[in-house]
Amino acid sequence: MKAFKSIFLAHYKQFIRDRAALFFTFIFPIMFIMIFGWAFSDPKTQTFDIGLVDQGSTQSAGFIEKGLDAVVIDGNKVFDVKKGGLDEQLQLLRNGDLDAVIVIPEGMAGSLSLRQPDDIQVYYDPSQTSNQQILIPILYRVTDEIDRGMQGSVRLIGMEEKSVQSHDLRYIDYLVPGILGMSLMFTGIFGGLPIIQQRQAHIIKRLGCTPLRRSMLIFGELAFRMILVILTAALIILVGRLAFGVQMVGNWGSLGGIVVLGTMVFACLGYLIAAFVKTEEGAIPIINVVTFPMMFLSGTFFKVTNMPGFIEPVVKFLPLTYLDDALRQIMVDGSPLHSMITDIAVMAIWTVVCLAITIRFFRWD
Repeated sequence: MKAFKSIFLAHYKQFIRDRAALFFTFIFPIMFIMIFGWAFSDPKTQTFDIGLVDQGSTQSAGFIEKGLDAVVIDGNKVFDVKKGGLDEQLQLLRNGDLDAVIVIPEGMAGSLSLRQPDDIQVYYDPSQTSNQQILIPILYRVTDEIDRGMQGSVRLIGMEEKSVQSHDLRYIDYLVPGILGMSLMFTGIFGGLPIIQQRQAHIIKRLGCTPLRRSMLIFGELAFRMILVILTAALIILVGRLAFGVQMVGNWGSLGGIVVLGTMVFACLGYLIAAFVKTEEGAIPIINVVTFPMMFLSGTFFKVTNMPGFIEPVVKFLPLTYLDDALRQIMVDGSPLHSMITDIAVMAIWTVVCLAITIRFFRWD
């Protein structure tokens, strides 16, 4: 029993003295519960902004609007209907101000009066994955209910889905740019770890006695990270294309520029951590605290539109949000660089600020 007690106490003391183990055992899970509990526990009813374009008769549009207004959850209307012209409504949809646009085709009233089937057209943005998984099935249900209300033996009202994207967009098309951004983040931030290890082992101090300039150490490390990132990016894009048919529709030069800028942002963030943390044991928990919330709150795996309002300033502060957005604009939409000035400007500011603070506080030994 005495031996058992000694072994138990030895493991207890070893665990208590290991700050990283303490953090990941007790603090880290609580942080995740708090962050994602706040982010996804909003109990309010999800609502959708729907554009209604009437190219037929007022009577047809009235049927659809009445059907949408009838969808109520906990006393709240699920759909907020806004009427307007087709071009205007489609532009609002592309800007993200609408979740879908319903078009009543010309001649629909005549078709229905003759008991002939006709389809309404529903335009939506497939990149809004979280909405479309809920919204489109509800709209199918609404059209079913309207059709039943007509009491016909033949189905009269159908629904034709139309994407506002230039090509069909799947979840994997949305996911691959996010995975690329996440990979750039990890590769860049973990670049600060070798510097901490070398400083902890006094390797940098010994190299200081040689003619090797310390700036060469940084440039060598940065060059290695750049090559690593290029290889990683090529591998992710190649696997996405060969295994899932993911197309890169934008300019390869623009993609390369954003990849380099994204790497610099997170490499500088890694050097900033290295400037303040003295040991590898202390650095790893901090790196995880920085990277894990950023990975989930920046829209890497899914859009964050369902998060409560107080999370939005945090999302807009994170550099990965802008890197993911820029990568998706190039790879999915084929957007030119001038359309993502905000993304580039925010990442450039992050790079300059992190680099300036690192230069001010970094110590070689």
